[in-house]
Amino acid sequence: MKPAFCATLVLVLRLALGAGPLEAESVLSGIRFADHAAAAGISMRTTNGDPRRRYIIETLGSGAALFDRDLDGDLDLYVVNGSLLEPIAPGESPLGALYDNDGRGRFKEVTSAAGLKVPFWGFGAATGDYDNDGDPDLYVTAWGPDHLFRNDGVEGFTDVTPEAGLVETRLSTGAAFLDYDADGALDLFVANYVVFDPSRIPAKGDPNSPCNFRGLTVMCGPQGLPGDHDILYRNNGDGTFKDVTAEAGLMTEGTFYGLGVTTADTNKDGRIDILVANDSTPNLLYRYQEGGRFLEEALLSGFAFSGDGREQAGMGIDVADIDGDGDLDVFVTNFSHDYATLRLNDGAGFLEDVTVRLGLAEPTIPTLGWGTLMFDMENDGDLDIFIANGHVYPEVDEADIGTTYAQRNQVLENRGDGKLREVVPTSGTALDLAGLHRGLAGGDVDGDGDIDLLVTVLDGSPKLLLNESPAGAWVEIRLAGRASNRDGVGARVSVHAEGRVWVAERSGGRSYLSASDPRLHFGLGPAKRIDRMEIRWPSGITQVVPSPPINRVIVVEEPSGNSASAKSQSS
Repeated sequence: MKPAFCATLVLVLRLALGAGPLEAESVLSGIRFADHAAAAGISMRTTNGDPRRRYIIETLGSGAALFDRDLDGDLDLYVVNGSLLEPIAPGESPLGALYDNDGRGRFKEVTSAAGLKVPFWGFGAATGDYDNDGDPDLYVTAWGPDHLFRNDGVEGFTDVTPEAGLVETRLSTGAAFLDYDADGALDLFVANYVVFDPSRIPAKGDPNSPCNFRGLTVMCGPQGLPGDHDILYRNNGDGTFKDVTAEAGLMTEGTFYGLGVTTADTNKDGRIDILVANDSTPNLLYRYQEGGRFLEEALLSGFAFSGDGREQAGMGIDVADIDGDGDLDVFVTNFSHDYATLRLNDGAGFLEDVTVRLGLAEPTIPTLGWGTLMFDMENDGDLDIFIANGHVYPEVDEADIGTTYAQRNQVLENRGDGKLREVVPTSGTALDLAGLHRGLAGGDVDGDGDIDLLVTVLDGSPKLLLNESPAGAWVEIRLAGRASNRDGVGARVSVHAEGRVWVAERSGGRSYLSASDPRLHFGLGPAKRIDRMEIRWPSGITQVVPSPPINRVIVVEEPSGNSASAKSQSS
C-alpha cells in the first residue's frame, strides 16, 4: 500500500502542499443508484479485526459473490466475513452469510441451512461449476485454510476442501476459476498477499514500530513483510485438484503482494491469460504458451508499471472492451495519492496507460480504490466505470493531506467522446455517502435489465445499490458449455446490432475479492433488434445465433461437434 508520486507536476505540488486535487468537473448524468440493503433484508455486519487497524490484515476487508446458487433464475448473495485476532468465545465467531433472493425484492439469510456455518477469517469469493454438474460452487480465500464449498443442490453446500486436494493455507486474497488447458474442467488460480504472523510483526503504536505515512504513525505493511507466491491448481476431472504452479511456469522470482485477480485472452490467441493487481509491487501478466505453460509478460506488455515507469499499489482489477474496438482493456484501482490506471489494448496485447490522456487521473488521485467494474450503467451502448473507495489509515483524518478515511464511491461515465468524466452525485444520495468500501460485485439483482451492485463495507453492512438509471436496450447471455467447461469461462461473445459490434468475454475473477453475475450483459442503446450473435467457445467451436431476441436473458448452449450455428434458448 505504497503511495506513489503523481503523474503531473501540478498534481504533485498540490498534494504535497495538502491542497487536494482540483475540483472534479460536475457532469449532468442520468446515472442513479439507491441503497436497498436494509429494505431487502441484508443486515449482516462484517468483522475485520480491531477498528484501530493495528495490523495490515485488519484493513483488507472482504468480498462477496452474486450467483444463482439454487438455479431459480434470481441472483443470490454470499458475503465473506473476517474475524478477530484476539480469542473468541465458543459460538461467537463471525460467519460469512448466504442470502437467497426470493425474486420479489427480499433476501432471506440461509447460511446455516445451506451448510455454510463455518468460522474462519475470510477474504475473497470465487464461483464456478468445477464439477460440471450444472450448479455453481463456491471457493472462499482466507488467512489459514481456504474453503471449497461444493454445491449439492437442495441439500446445500459441502466443504470438500481436504478431499479436493486444495491445501492452501497462506493469506489468500483474489481467486478465479478458469480453464487454462481447455480440457472442459475449471481450474483455479489463487493470489496470495503476505506471510502474516502477528507475533513477528510490530503492531501500530508499539514502541518498536517504525511505520509511518506522511508523518502519521500507521500499521506496517505490506512493504517490509515477506510476500507470497500465487498458486495455480489444475482440475483433475475427478473432483480433485493438483498444484501445478511450478510446472506451469508461475513461480515468479521476487516479492509480490497479490490482491485483485482476473482472467482474459488479452492478445486474441484463443487462450486464457491471468492478470494480477499487486500491492506496492509490479503487476503480473501470465500469458498462456503452448504445452500448458505460462510466460510472465507484464513488463513487455505495459502492465507491470504506470505509463511513467512507477510501481503502483494495485487493489482491484477488471477487463472489458471500454473503447469498443474489439479487444479487452484493463482497469486497476490503486492507493491514494496516485491514480487508478486505465490501459487500452492495442489489439496485439500491449496495454497502454492512457489514464491522464482520458481525464481519469485527477478524480482518482485523492481516493483509495478497491473493487471496480467496467459495465454499461444506463444501457446506452458504452461502458462506464464504478470504483468502491475507502482508506486504510484512520489517521489520515488527523492531517490535511488531501484524502480522508471514509470515502464515497465513484462513477466515471463514458460520454461517448473518447473520455470518461466523474459523475458528481447529488448530496445525500447513495453515491454521496462516504464509507470504508471494499468488495464490489455486479449483476441484475432485480431482473429489470440493468446491472445492480453489491458493495461490502469494512466493519459494516453491505450496500445493495439498485440501478435506477433510465436505460436503453439490452441483452444478457448465459452460456452453457458442452465440450467446453459448463460455465463457458473463456468464451468470447460478440453482438452485432444496427451497424455496431459489442464484444465481451466470460472471464474468471474481476473486481476485488468478489464474484459477479456470470452472465454477460450488453447495453445496446437505441438498437431495436440484434442482427446476430457470435460465440467463440474455449473448445474452438464458433457458434452463430441469428436474430436473438432483445431485452431478454438468452441461454446459449454450445453445439455438439463442429456445428457453426445453433439456436439459442431464451428464458
